Amino acid sequence: MRLRASLALALLAPALWAAEARAEGPRPGPAYQLKLELDLPIILIGGGMASGFAFMSEAPGVHCAPSCDKSTVFKLDRFAAGWYDPDWAKVGDIATASTLAAPLIVVALDEGLAHGLNDDLVIAESALITSALQILTSYAVARPRPRVYGDEASLESRSDANAARSFFSGHVANTVATSVATLRTFQRLGKPGLGYAMLGVGLAGSALVGVSRVAAGSHFPSDVVIGAMVGTGVGLALPAMHDSPVRLVPVASSEYAGLLVRGAL
Repeated sequence: MRLRASLALALLAPALWAAEARAEGPRPGPAYQLKLELDLPIILIGGGMASGFAFMSEAPGVHCAPSCDKSTVFKLDRFAAGWYDPDWAKVGDIATASTLAAPLIVVALDEGLAHGLNDDLVIAESALITSALQILTSYAVARPRPRVYGDEASLESRSDANAARSFFSGHVANTVATSVATLRTFQRLGKPGLGYAMLGVGLAGSALVGVSRVAAGSHFPSDVVIGAMVGTGVGLALPAMHDSPVRLVPVASSEYAGLLVRGAL
C-alpha cells in the first residue's frame, strides 16, 4: 500500500509543483542555467551551419530557370506560382525584425539586464538553430521560389542561387521559434500571463511574415507551414535543454513516504 502511494506521489509530483509554483507567484530570474559545454557547441554548430548563406553565390541556381513550369508545383501551392511583389518583401523584412526584437527587449526589461541577457541568449539560440536547419534544408531540397514561375521578377532574381532556396521559410521559423521560447521563459519565471501575451504578439507577427513572404513571391504556403512547425519544435527544445536545478524533497506522513521532484517547468 505504501509503495503504491509513493509511486502515485512520484507521478503527481510535477502537477503538485506546478500548483505550488502558481500559488507562490512570480519567481526571480534567470529562467535558465547557461553551461559552457552546452551553449558554446550550440553557438558554434548553429553559427557554422547558418554561415552557408554567405556562400550562396557559389551554389547552383534554379534548375528550370529562367521560367519554370507551374504544373510541376505541389497542387496546394500552385496558385502562388508566379507571384512577385517587392513591396510585400519590405513588409516582411520589417515584420521579421520587429517580431524577433520584441521578445528580447521585453525579457531584458522584465528581468533586468543581467538576468535578461542570460535568458535572451537561449531565445536567440532558438533562432540560430532554426536558421542553421533552414540553410541546410534549402541547399538539400533546392526548391525554386514562386517568382521563378513567372516573368515579373528580373531575370537575375529568377536565376541566381537564392531563387532555388524556397524550402522552408527561415523568416517564419525564426519568429515562431523565438515566440515559443519566450513563452517557455516566462512560464519558468512564474509569469504565464505575460508569456501567452508575448506568444500572441509573436504569432501575429509571424502570420504577417508568412503572408508577406508568400505575397512577395519568396515562398509557397507549404514553406511557411513547415517553417512554423520547425520553429515551434526548436522553440520548445532549446529551453528544455537548459533545465534549471532539480531538487528532491523528502515527503513523509503516517500513510506514505517518498520524494517530491521540484524543478523548472
